[in-house]
Formats: sequence, structure tokens, C-alpha cells
Amino acid sequence: MPKILKNHTLQTIASANFFATLGVSIFNIILLTYAKSFPNPHWFVSVVSIVTVVPAAFGGVTGRVADQTSKKTNWLVGTKLIQAGLYLVLAQIINQRTVFIFYTIVVINLFSDIIGNYAGNLLTIVIQDRIMGEDRQQVMGINTSVGTIMEPIGQTLGVIIISQTHNYALAGVINAVTFILSAVCLTMGYHAVLSTKKVAPQPVTEGVWQVIRKVMIKTTGMGAVSYLGIIMILNGVSVGLDAILNLLFIDLAPSLNIDYSFAILLINIVYVMGSVLGSITKDTWIDHLDLFQLLLVTLGAPVIAYSTLLLYPKINTNFS
Repeated sequence: MPKILKNHTLQTIASANFFATLGVSIFNIILLTYAKSFPNPHWFVSVVSIVTVVPAAFGGVTGRVADQTSKKTNWLVGTKLIQAGLYLVLAQIINQRTVFIFYTIVVINLFSDIIGNYAGNLLTIVIQDRIMGEDRQQVMGINTSVGTIMEPIGQTLGVIIISQTHNYALAGVINAVTFILSAVCLTMGYHAVLSTKKVAPQPVTEGVWQVIRKVMIKTTGMGAVSYLGIIMILNGVSVGLDAILNLLFIDLAPSLNIDYSFAILLINIVYVMGSVLGSITKDTWIDHLDLFQLLLVTLGAPVIAYSTLLLYPKINTNFS
């Protein structure tokens, strides 16, 4: 681990990810708060919740474009500057709070997220080119951990910004600055993230699908179709839970005597804590579950969460 942490490539991408994730997480919670400020907030929050997951549908496209991109490192830096420019434009109009401006803001945020996914694909290629095979998992894990840790911090800052200033434009400017700082980190470590294919690729003698099937059977004991189907279900549950909680807390937060943005922040902090604990704990009861049992637990957890949230106001009213 100490050797990995001294790797200049890791230091560069982790520092860039630090600022980029900070900006994205600040604005994501602010965008939900912005949507809630309109009349008929359920509709506007629904729009934000749906658009938030749309970029994932372009994953195949952005990945293919990233593969075909020449001068990948230049484009990696350029994506951060483009995102910064988008949020500077957003900052100029967001305080007008009209329906047309709302949809414009959502479209700007959507384009920024798609560009961010494209940058993430470029970054994965850079890691493949610059990091030896035995170290890639650790490097990607550390980089992912930086994003996971920074997300609740950014959301907390977002809540503070709105609660203290009520200035959505300020949040847009701060977001733009974080992307500029991310670009600066990549520029300063340019040679460390230069995609030059220092690690020779292994020759591939089988088709992609055959390789996927073998890997799935070896690692999970399941066929590729079954495994991917379960992953789709889990992702659907996760995305659906976020969207429903965003809507549920519009009405539930007042009965809990907390602000809407603070309620969403608490949910996200719990999610991050669970992710971190799941990554660092070993030999717990859940580690002994097979994939099907894990699916049942994952599906059962939202049912318990929904039941608790729906029953709490009634229980609270009865005891009041």
C-alpha cells in the first residue's frame, strides 16, 4: 500500500477526483433543493431524480468514444474545463427561478454528467496504460474511495451554502472552481497521466463474451446472463430508492422537523457509511451469503426502509 500511495499517477488522478467529486456532490444536493423551491415540487424533484440516472444510459457510447479518442490526456483535462464553463453559464441564470430556466439548468447538469462519464472512461484507460496489472485494482479502489468520502463532504457544504446564503449562483461558481482545480491537478501531473501504453496489453485469443462468461463462472459460480441480470436488478433497486426518497422527503421532512436538504444529506451519509463498512469489514454474517441470498437482503432492506418511513408519521401522531 505505501508503494501504491507514492505512485505519481495515482496521486494525480486522486487529487483531480477529489475536486471534481466535491463540485458534483455540492451541486447535486443543491439542484434537488432548487427543484423543491418551485410550485408542485414533486414534479420538479422527479425530473431531477430521473435526469440524474440518464447519463448511465450513455455509458456504452462514452466508453466507445473514449476508446477512439486520440490524445486522451488532453481531452481529460479539457473535459474539466468544459464542465467548469457549463457551470459558469449556469451560475449566470439559476437565480431567475423560472420553469424555462429550471429545464435549462437540468440540461446543463445532464451534459456535464455525460461529459464527466466520458472523462471517467478516459481515466480508466489511462490507469490501464500507466499502472501494472497487479496494482490496478488497488489504484482504482483508492480513487473510488476518494470519491466516496468526498461525496458527503460536498453535500454538507452544499447544505451550508444554501442555508447560509440562499444563493444558488454561488453554488454554480464554486462548482466551476472545483472543476478548474481538477484540471489544474491533471495539468500539473500531465506526464504522470499521459496515455502512452507503458504497460503492454495481453493478447486476446477469445471473444469478449466468452471471456466474460469464464470470468463470471470463476468468480461467482453463475452464468454471465444470470449474474448480469441480478446486477441490473440491484442497480434498479438502488436507483429507485434514491428517486423515491427524494420525493418522499418533500412531505416527510416537515413532519420530522428537519430541512429537506438536511434529510437527503443524512440519507446519503448513511449510504456512504454502509459502503465504507462493507468495504473494510471482514468475515461478517453477510460475507457468508451467496449471491441469491445477498439479492434477497438487498431487496428486503428498501422494503424495511419504506415501511419505517411510511409508518413513522402515523406512529408519531398517535404518541403526540
